[in-house]
Parts: sequence; C-alpha cells; structure tokens
Amino acid sequence: MVTNVDRENTTKAAQCAAMLSSDLKAVAASDDPLLAELGQEALELAIALEKRLERLESLVSE
Repeated sequence: MVTNVDRENTTKAAQCAAMLSSDLKAVAASDDPLLAELGQEALELAIALEKRLERLESLVSE
C-alpha cells in the first residue's frame, strides 16, 4: 500500500532530480574541457535517474 508520505517523497525526489539535471547542464557547458566532460557524464546519470523517478512517481500516483 502506497501512503501519502511515499507519494510526497517520490514527488520530491523527482523534482530534485530535475533540478540536479538542470544545474548539471550548466556544468556540462563549462569552458573548462575537463569540467564539461565530467559534467556531461554526471548529467547523463542524472537524466537516467530523473526518468526512473518519473516512472516511479507515475506508479505511486495510481
């Protein structure tokens, strides 16, 4: 059974992942090549996490 707390926590996690992805886009656009490369790698992971959390969010909201 999914509780309201579960729903709220899942929603907050998805929102945080979206903010993280947004911030990492800026890092990936850095003029510093190493920082940009590391930012791009982290961005790819954050986007994957964001998508998984969005799917999870849709499951708990049903």
